[in-house]
Amino acid sequence: MALAEIEFELPAHQYELMGYPSLRQGESLAVLFDAGVLLPDPAAESWFAVRQEPLAPSLVLVGPATYAFAGQIVEADLFKGDGAETGVVVVQCGVVVLRVTCAPQEDGMLPWGTWETRYLTGVGRLQGIVEEDFQAVVGRPQGVTIWRFRRLVLGPGDPLFGQWHESVELLPSPFRYDRIIVTARVHRDRL
Repeated sequence: MALAEIEFELPAHQYELMGYPSLRQGESLAVLFDAGVLLPDPAAESWFAVRQEPLAPSLVLVGPATYAFAGQIVEADLFKGDGAETGVVVVQCGVVVLRVTCAPQEDGMLPWGTWETRYLTGVGRLQGIVEEDFQAVVGRPQGVTIWRFRRLVLGPGDPLFGQWHESVELLPSPFRYDRIIVTARVHRDRL
């Protein structure tokens, strides 16, 4: 996969943890790409499926910061609690690695094979994690160079409500309601 750019959402909480820095085009960041919690149900908006057979690594943009992906699970941390299993896995999707949280099936169990050396495919919305607010057991930050920002204005009563605005800079201020999509170039030196 020859991915030159990647889109990810920079959540308001993440930007707060970073201390509201001014970010500009050309700056580098180390970002952990997290696809969030995915369900083992292809009818869900964000879903995953486990395969024993090899899948070619793939990461395809299908919506704002939303990707269809496929690849090999290279790290896994499985949890059991309250009668249900959950798995946090790292999937090698070519140049990019994703962290995915796999939710259990209706029976409370993960699909068989949700661990290392199996293959995972699915759809999820990527968030960029720069500052962890919890102890992550699995995950691999990757270097990126910021290219641009798209801000969806969602502040109640804002005259620009519902509009996207593109810029090469993110000013150092909170964005409680707005959605920020960052487009960045992936550094290839991590492989």
